[in-house]
Amino acid sequence: MQPDTSGIKFGPFWLTPGISKVNATTFFFSSFTFVTLVAFLPFVQPYLLNDVLNVPADQQGRVSGVLSLIQECTALVLMGVMGALSDRAGRRAVGVVGMLILAVGAFLYPMAEDIFTLGLFRVVVGVGVATLSVTVIATMQDYPQEVSRGKWGGTNSFITSFAILLVSLALARIPGWLEAAGYEPPAAARYTYWFAAGACIIAAGIIRLGWYGGRFGSPAQTRKKSAVAGFIEGLGEARRNPRLGLAYLAAFAARGDMAVIGLFFSLWFVRAGGDAGIESTRAMAQAGMTLGALTLAVCIWAPTFGWLLDRIDRVTGMAIAMALACVGYFAVGNVADPFDMAVAIPAVLLLGVGEISAVVAGNALLGQEAPPHIRGAAAGVFSWVGTFGILSATVVGGIVFDKIAYSAPFTMMAIINGVVVIAALLVRSRGRTTQTA
Repeated sequence: MQPDTSGIKFGPFWLTPGISKVNATTFFFSSFTFVTLVAFLPFVQPYLLNDVLNVPADQQGRVSGVLSLIQECTALVLMGVMGALSDRAGRRAVGVVGMLILAVGAFLYPMAEDIFTLGLFRVVVGVGVATLSVTVIATMQDYPQEVSRGKWGGTNSFITSFAILLVSLALARIPGWLEAAGYEPPAAARYTYWFAAGACIIAAGIIRLGWYGGRFGSPAQTRKKSAVAGFIEGLGEARRNPRLGLAYLAAFAARGDMAVIGLFFSLWFVRAGGDAGIESTRAMAQAGMTLGALTLAVCIWAPTFGWLLDRIDRVTGMAIAMALACVGYFAVGNVADPFDMAVAIPAVLLLGVGEISAVVAGNALLGQEAPPHIRGAAAGVFSWVGTFGILSATVVGGIVFDKIAYSAPFTMMAIINGVVVIAALLVRSRGRTTQTA
């Protein structure tokens, strides 16, 4: 691939003609901010349930699951049409609206007086998250040229990997700091979430000032269809182009991968620790230490694999990525004792490499194969299918966790990733993927 020199070079990236360095910089900032906020709001939720709403301890897990389900169902309804809407209205306008809706949700959330009201406010949060998710994914595909698409996605994953560290090491401590300053739990919860709401408003302003305001594709292509028709076109494009269908399938696996880590990794340590007589606080601390190895693997491997994807056929890259994910999840699924660090740490390092490879490869193939005028709609379908992956991993993973083994959800995802490897090889056998600059 050769770069289009009518675009500019920004560090190692060639940008699409019309995209400026300011556009690129503000995208990375807003992507990091979005991931931070999406992680932060549910991360602080146990404090709200326990110290403010006084939900009984034996009900908090079930309540948290229902609230998560509400958000994911909201995403299922909205993601497809929001992606298509961004093709018509422009990414910047939809991104600003999404961030402001998230600000409203964050402002309302700590004001709930019971679980029912909290569920209603979670719908508002879900609308903001769904809108922003597809807009950020579509924008990530818009800005780089094909020659830089892998490096761009890998760098974005590298940057956003620090969001979880920021949440866990600093932002999650805000309620405790406020209590130490003399605030009662209800006030501490409100000010914590309102801090997040203020960050959303600032981020909305940065998106408005820094994101590219134009559209991709001709006006006739982007304005003639309704958002629903655009979503249907994005879904139907996979029938014409199996490489795009492969990207959608990868989203199902990759989002399911992340859901399994988020839901079952620390729970595995807690349950296994309980069986061995280890206190839950110590087990959680060990889980956090082990997850640090995963973060390290992500930070090192994400830009490395992105660089590789710019030098090989991206369907081949997809097969490699999902094979790495299959190996990583199989390795963790076969760890008999998670507290045996000599075995667990190498397996988790493999898991981190596989997980981020699947994410970077899926995004790169999506951006390469989605036609520019329906790229938002394709990003909506990509996110929509990914949400099904989350729901499937949550429901089926919970069953195998309880019925088979604590590590069984990871083995389950290894099998799913293996299926995507086979699909990638079948698509690859049809011929070399065409990559257009």
